Amino acid sequence: MMPFIGQDWRSPGDQWVRTAEGWEKMRLWRVKIFESLNQNAVARLLRLAVEDQDNQQCVASGSQEVASRRQPHVFFNKRGTKENLELTSLSETMVRLDIAGAARDLQRANYVIKLMALVFEEKLPSLSGTSQKLIFNILESLVNEALTSELNIAVTKDLLECARASLNEGKHHHIGSPALWDRHTETVNRLTARMADYQMKERDVDGGITLSDLPSECLREIFLQIADHKDVMRAGQTSTTLNEVTEETTLWKKLCLHHFSNIQIMTFLLPSRTQANETVDWKHIYRRCYKRFGKKESYADMLAICTHCSSIHWMSLGHPCIGDEKFQARLLHPKDFLSLFTV
Repeated sequence: MMPFIGQDWRSPGDQWVRTAEGWEKMRLWRVKIFESLNQNAVARLLRLAVEDQDNQQCVASGSQEVASRRQPHVFFNKRGTKENLELTSLSETMVRLDIAGAARDLQRANYVIKLMALVFEEKLPSLSGTSQKLIFNILESLVNEALTSELNIAVTKDLLECARASLNEGKHHHIGSPALWDRHTETVNRLTARMADYQMKERDVDGGITLSDLPSECLREIFLQIADHKDVMRAGQTSTTLNEVTEETTLWKKLCLHHFSNIQIMTFLLPSRTQANETVDWKHIYRRCYKRFGKKESYADMLAICTHCSSIHWMSLGHPCIGDEKFQARLLHPKDFLSLFTV
């Protein structure tokens, strides 16, 4: 292990460890080692940690309850000061926010997928070698979770195609060695092959209730909660009952009103037709608006930055704010988050 002491005596510096792939930061290496463990090893470590925690609580008299959840957060320092000369980097932020762990969380997976897509489209060739390794570790976590949970299969495949296009585009103008870039290409090819071998498991005929057995009112509410209209259309292709619901005009009207503003809808909706009470093909209107404006971004959980202490954190987990009053946070869409690290 090789310690590195910065020029400023107030900065603790970073610790580096030598691996088979070269020198890596200790904190990134620890994250990689933990992610490489299988589920049995992780479960064993968690069980031992819980047992040790219980023993300590029994020994200590008058012990208080331990905090239930860890709060991953990072202080965002955009401009160096006399007290802190080190700026917050993108790779450090992703490690401290546990983006790889968020990829395995159903509530935060869609946010991570969108964030990764923007990284591949805009930033991958300009990232350092360490940041590139971290990005592809997160990509592998997304693929593993998609195959395990059988969720987000389509968007994960699209993300792999986006990664492949980014690698091809930045092949001759990227940071890092050509060998590292080739390794990224091999990783994408391997993950793509795994996704290609995936086959959806069909449900056994057990006589239980299915989606088609639900009342039409319940089906409409379910389809209105689906963010991607392609999933609604795919569901309509599975049975006659679902096809009747997914082709209803009122369903596509509500989807239009949810994803697009009135001004956007009126771009393709003729006023004369509405005044004459003519039938409006809302499915056609949705397709036109989606092609022109794109769908509305909606996430179950998002990153935010505290307006008091400038800590980036997950909204569902919060952060230990240094202020006395209840902190106020500004939501960060994936594009807003990446714009914080624009040079």
